[in-house]
Amino acid sequence: MSDVGKSERPIPGGWTDSRPSGPEDQAILDKVKEEFQRRIDSLLPISKFLALLVRTQIVGGTKYLFLVDIGQPDNICLYVILPLDQEPILKEILQATKIDEDPLDL
Repeated sequence: MSDVGKSERPIPGGWTDSRPSGPEDQAILDKVKEEFQRRIDSLLPISKFLALLVRTQIVGGTKYLFLVDIGQPDNICLYVILPLDQEPILKEILQATKIDEDPLDL
């Protein structure tokens, strides 16, 4: 069977593949920076807070999985939820490898 005409869109309710982040993604990530710093309690000096890659899932709002450069040897993943008509919420701080794993359990 031919792949002609098949859509590259993700399955409804499923996670997208990872993609380079853009300015809108960075703006969402920036809104959880203070909470991130509070949670790590200055254990890690942060010289950057830059979204490198992002995956999304749209379900009554949007879930984000960001691969983030914090200026350390290892990047991290941040799981963020953006409820409809609300501010983003930092849910979890994860290992960087999570960006490549199946995030269905998030």
